[in-house]
Amino acid sequence: MNPALLVTVAGPFLGAGGWFSQTMWLFWVGVAICVVTLFLNMASGVMRLPVLPVLFMAIAAWLLNPWYLGLGAGLIAWTALEAVGEVIGLRKERRL
Repeated sequence: MNPALLVTVAGPFLGAGGWFSQTMWLFWVGVAICVVTLFLNMASGVMRLPVLPVLFMAIAAWLLNPWYLGLGAGLIAWTALEAVGEVIGLRKERRL
């Protein structure tokens, strides 16, 4: 299993688990992993301008109260979508 994929999947998995179980510390650990994933994507040049993550975060911050929970939930949603894309890409290349 690809270690980068594990890190990408771990953030949304932990964050969603914390959100649905009402365990906020677990939610914020998932958000922190998603932040690290986004930073590494930007630092490595995979993502030059994070327009879509910011859009997801802005919409979720507008919909959820308090706004900072929306930012975290939006980032988790974006990272989950990104993880699905990575899994599909690795399956197409037959590396997963």
